[in-house]
Amino acid sequence: MDTILPAYDDPLFSILIIIVLVLIVSISSLILGNYNEKNKRNSLQKFLGGFKKDKTLLKIEELPFEEAFIKPLTLLSIAFKNQGEYQKSINLNLYLIENISNFYKKEPLLEELGETYLKAGFLKRAKLIFLEILQKHPRNKKALRYLGIVLELLHEFDQALATLQPLAILEEDTKSLEAHFKLSALLDNKKLSKSEKVAKLQAFLSEQDYPYRRIIKALFSLDLEVAWQSIETDKIASILDILWFLPASKLNLEIISKSQILSSIYLAKGYIEPNDLAFKSNIFTIDTIVSAKQSGSEQVDLCFSYGCNKCKHHFPIGFERCPNCYAIDSIQVKESLVEKRLTKGYSLL
Repeated sequence: MDTILPAYDDPLFSILIIIVLVLIVSISSLILGNYNEKNKRNSLQKFLGGFKKDKTLLKIEELPFEEAFIKPLTLLSIAFKNQGEYQKSINLNLYLIENISNFYKKEPLLEELGETYLKAGFLKRAKLIFLEILQKHPRNKKALRYLGIVLELLHEFDQALATLQPLAILEEDTKSLEAHFKLSALLDNKKLSKSEKVAKLQAFLSEQDYPYRRIIKALFSLDLEVAWQSIETDKIASILDILWFLPASKLNLEIISKSQILSSIYLAKGYIEPNDLAFKSNIFTIDTIVSAKQSGSEQVDLCFSYGCNKCKHHFPIGFERCPNCYAIDSIQVKESLVEKRLTKGYSLL
């Protein structure tokens, strides 16, 4: 044996020991890494097993999986989601996720699955999906944003606010989101009295990041006097629909009479009588109705629609988050002239 192995005091012996140790560590790391990867894969498979697939829609499970299927099936699932075929989109995503072993390859699919659950209204499932992504990739900005949206819709505002800290660490601007969550939490708080809410809303008005439209709308339902006193002339266009649909019983004629724009709006609405003064609001539709009234026509009315200045989609009712792209503070109020109908109007409040 002495003739085969070098002596312990031979430098070659030390080199041999180092090589053996490196091999042992490498093999151990490889075995441990494979074991952990297998555990993660089994954990994800067990997690996804809780989400049932509707086998009557797509028989995708019968299709032998190939790597080349990933891109076309991903595009197909997105198309199904955009068309409102949420269950088909979910089935395709689950099929792909179950057949892809590498987490980072399936991560975009998990994001898509979570977003589809959100669109379909399965909020708790969406929450679980995004939490699963963040457990393995805590710096995923998209998952953090969508988790905040889901938590907001679940009225879990404290947890939604907690998602902003990692986003801020990742150098994302979270000021508007923080204001949005805090305002939502305040309006949803059943423990605060009306006066306490009004005081906080008045404080929010002085801060730039808080949405003026949402605050005014809330004030009109809590304290009419404060709401009318808080109206800013240069922002009336953003709350024109709120003012238009206010019932006559909620008008403050003293404040209205001191404002040419407000007087024009309620002259056009028919709540105040015309006089010799020429009201002009510089809002084309309002001034058109006023001119029509002065000419003896009472058959012109306003119709409102709402657009998102981020995704450019339009909706028949107002929103706080865009229903399509989930942007906040992106609402654009658009009014158009229509023929008046003999229907009763209701306040947006």
